[in-house]
Amino acid sequence: MEPSPASEDGAWDLERLRLPPELTGEAPARRRPPRHRPGDPFIKGPIPYPWLASACRLPGSGFHVAMAFRFLCCRYRPPNRWGLDAIARGLQISSDSARRGLHAAESAGLLDVEREPGCKLAVSVSDAPGSGTARRPLYGPIPWRWWLPASRLPRRAPHVGAVCWLLAGWERSAEFELALDGWPDLGLSRFSASPGLDLLERAGLVSAVRSPGRSPVVTILDVEA
Repeated sequence: MEPSPASEDGAWDLERLRLPPELTGEAPARRRPPRHRPGDPFIKGPIPYPWLASACRLPGSGFHVAMAFRFLCCRYRPPNRWGLDAIARGLQISSDSARRGLHAAESAGLLDVEREPGCKLAVSVSDAPGSGTARRPLYGPIPWRWWLPASRLPRRAPHVGAVCWLLAGWERSAEFELALDGWPDLGLSRFSASPGLDLLERAGLVSAVRSPGRSPVVTILDVEA
């Protein structure tokens, strides 16, 4: 007995397999992370993950100072001689906080500091391999017009900003899910990451969509210089 033609029973009717119109079309393009404009300053990548993790765990303003010197050392040719008072003014912290932050970064092996009588400090970045996780680096670049206001925010907001750029590089997208409890090696817990994300959002540096039971979906925003 011959099987019935497909056209008779409709078992292989292609119209029944066609997706509805709302599910068809081209996939939306990923939104790329913000980039610096030609001639604008930026933090150069990649930043090795062990370096970033050690910097994030520094006490006080250590992370802020370490990232500021990394920016300066990558932007200008050595020898880089910078007064700590200028660093403190740029970050809007006290000179004592800047001095303690530099000492902490130097003690952790993140920065090399040369001191000569009558001269400003000569600082260079040490990217010596460190122990710990083999996670991918922070690829960058990070526009300085974005990072500077983030680095002036209180508490752990700058650390959360670093995580945002880390994920943006990994995902190659300005939009990503941010697991708030997934970054203990960067000195963050859920209880410090959540307020830090709120501060970044209020500063207009990111937007966040929150859904019950899910990690927030964060988008890094472009900012005007």
